[in-house]
Amino acid sequence: MAFYAIDFGTSNSLLSYISNEGDILPIPLSGDEKYILRSLLFTAEKGRWHFGDEAIAEYVENDGEGRFFRSLKKFLPEASYKGTEVHNKKMKITDLIATFIREMRERANKKIGEDIVKVVLGRPALYSKDKVSDQLAEDRMREACEMAGFKEIHFCPEPLAAGLDYDKDNSQEKIVLIADFGGGTSDFTLMKLHEGLYTQDDILGISGVFTAGDAIDGEMMKKFVSRHFGSEFEFKIPMGNNILKFPKLLLSKLCSPAHITHLRERETWEYLKEIQKFSLDEESKRQLDQLFTLVECQLGFPIFNQIEKSKIEICKGLESSHLFNYQYPGINIEQELSQANYNEKMQPVVDKIMKSMMEVFQQAQMKTSDVDEICLTGGTAQFTLIQNYLRDTFGEEKLVEHNIYQSVVGGLSQYALKLI
Repeated sequence: MAFYAIDFGTSNSLLSYISNEGDILPIPLSGDEKYILRSLLFTAEKGRWHFGDEAIAEYVENDGEGRFFRSLKKFLPEASYKGTEVHNKKMKITDLIATFIREMRERANKKIGEDIVKVVLGRPALYSKDKVSDQLAEDRMREACEMAGFKEIHFCPEPLAAGLDYDKDNSQEKIVLIADFGGGTSDFTLMKLHEGLYTQDDILGISGVFTAGDAIDGEMMKKFVSRHFGSEFEFKIPMGNNILKFPKLLLSKLCSPAHITHLRERETWEYLKEIQKFSLDEESKRQLDQLFTLVECQLGFPIFNQIEKSKIEICKGLESSHLFNYQYPGINIEQELSQANYNEKMQPVVDKIMKSMMEVFQQAQMKTSDVDEICLTGGTAQFTLIQNYLRDTFGEEKLVEHNIYQSVVGGLSQYALKLI
């Protein structure tokens, strides 16, 4: 029977159809026959969901009233994440992801006129370095796919899939590092490319880290933007002697594109309202007012969207400084960022990603000079600091950008061909 190949990404998702005869057909899932469906969900009323760009449009149309979800993939390895309330009903992470995968499957079924129940699904090299958490994430993903109507589910590591796509026209033997820099994960596979069938021995090293584009945006929020929402807030309880600070746990939620919506939970909301009464000055109180507007009006997506736009502008390097500007009734942010300072603050995130990349060479007991080519895929591969590190480490002549957004689903399709 035929297969679907699905690349369910933190930021974007794609699907291809693989026929019984071995034909591969990418399926457009979004408006205007676009192949990329942004991994976004929005619901303003019970039983009605919107996806991708339509989710953004409906979110704006409803003035933020409803529930908006992004970066759902990041929750998969978190055992503590039990779910969230949607229209007075508790939904687990599997329920939310199944809602999205089911929509992908139904749209594709409608396009091709078949009911496909087999799927090859991409997964990060590692959802988590903790084996129990990694297995939990895959089990949740399998359950979500079953809930979406799939009966036969195969997993393929995303960097390996990118390698299969890169290799489909290859006729030379060479050592290649497949570096997949996505929205939620950075994955790396060191492999030997050659003609003919592959074995496990051709995979020389594999590693990954749950740090990528979202983490870079989160770091910008933490280092530059969060102060406008009270991250430096200080308060003093009456009759107390100590000056207290904004809770670290709430700061981590504020600085995560995936977790920021959870600041709206009742206990968190009541706590923030309570401590605002004890602010040390009017400016601190104003910053929390901006946070309340951010949370109450569900502006998590718009603020991180603006952060991402700023990241792109800064990476162009056309100016030595950049003005971060975000305006909304009750929120007024104008902050000058120098490119040098931005790069300095983002460097620790890039270092964490690159440390994971170097693990594949330790596994293979090889040097970076032993690699013939570096295959770059995923949108974050274009981030300036990552590009600079790769050029310095391997030399620009070895860097090859390959199907930045479509290499994984292409490789998953190649993997599916072997199962027909």
